[in-house]
Amino acid sequence: MAHDQCTAIVVYEVMAEDTDKFLTAWQQADDHLKEQPGYVSTALHQACSASPDFRFVNVGCWESADAFRAATQDEAFRQASGRLEAYPIHASVYEVIRT
Repeated sequence: MAHDQCTAIVVYEVMAEDTDKFLTAWQQADDHLKEQPGYVSTALHQACSASPDFRFVNVGCWESADAFRAATQDEAFRQASGRLEAYPIHASVYEVIRT
């Protein structure tokens, strides 16, 4: 069964002292993604706990998993997101199966 949209969830391991650098790098990558075909929305969440495993969690909505993959696997995205490479990430694409 085809689903209209998918959700990309990306979690970042960021030390508290690197927050400002991370946010600058994330914004550059996000600005690029917002211009890509299939982009719907994004929301960056910051942990409220003192020592989280993942200080930031990005939840993005895309028209399809293929659109997300195309937007994040091209050279322009690699250049826009280059400074994010300093932070370990864990990412996957999800589709709603129950509500």
